[in-house]
Amino acid sequence: MICWALVAGGMGGLSGCQSQPKSAPVSEVKAKPTPSVATVVEAQNARVRGLESLWARITLRVDGRLANAKLNREEAEGYLQVQLPDRVAIMVTKVGNLYFYLGSNSQYYWWFDLTDDKRCYFGRHDKATTATVDRFGIPVHPLDLIELMAITPLPAPGQPGSPQAIAWSADRKLLWYDVPARGSTKRVLIDPDSLQPVVVELLDPAGRVIVQSELAKYEAFISRSVPGAMPSVPTRCVLRVPRSELTINLNLNDPASKAINPDAFDLVKLNKKYPVNALIDLDKPEKKDGAPADGEPAKQPGGQSP
Repeated sequence: MICWALVAGGMGGLSGCQSQPKSAPVSEVKAKPTPSVATVVEAQNARVRGLESLWARITLRVDGRLANAKLNREEAEGYLQVQLPDRVAIMVTKVGNLYFYLGSNSQYYWWFDLTDDKRCYFGRHDKATTATVDRFGIPVHPLDLIELMAITPLPAPGQPGSPQAIAWSADRKLLWYDVPARGSTKRVLIDPDSLQPVVVELLDPAGRVIVQSELAKYEAFISRSVPGAMPSVPTRCVLRVPRSELTINLNLNDPASKAINPDAFDLVKLNKKYPVNALIDLDKPEKKDGAPADGEPAKQPGGQSP
């Protein structure tokens, strides 16, 4: 794992930074020019130009402890669908059957477990915490997955959300910068030659890593929304969740820009299509047995009965 503290030596004062690590004396490190913020922003935005939707077949392997998913040390297949800025759908299948559904829309995020218990855990973005996300299957918020894949553009230099500065890691092998993220700080390490992100970390207010991704094997495809644009995405993503000692290997196959059915991001319609025994509202107090807080089968968002 590449911890944020190991690369922070050349860049103090940004959010998430705490004590500075020791770096080699300047005389022992070959001096390299540092690209401007504008150069890095331009490279990122050029790479994701035309990337409004993403569809891909996926293979998935999970190693570590999960709260509500029987995926440990197993490989599964499925599909990834993303409609920026906030719609995500990951369908996990085994032997052709849908087992899990991780998703989000502009208001909710959810995890359908269609195995033995048949439950759906859901919550609201504005109330999401690490603790609530940990209660469902893969403890990575769907909106964080978008950040961890580095598929969003950056604001222009000087605008809110744009990097304040670019710096070298202590070993002068990677460049890095910090930007705000959903309730956290996003630290991005980039290859100095390609300027492609190779590591993304989400940090808590104390600078600890909440979740990290290692990115590789970028693949380009034709945009369906911007003529001539060919955005590229990492097809090899290794996600690590230190608090859970969890590693998720996610491989994207045949990424493409496709029209996506909006029903893929509609929680009410999904529950009708994939009925469950209980809808568990993660924003309500948790009972010791993990049942819905009111002791009854939970109602769908909007007050409708399952």
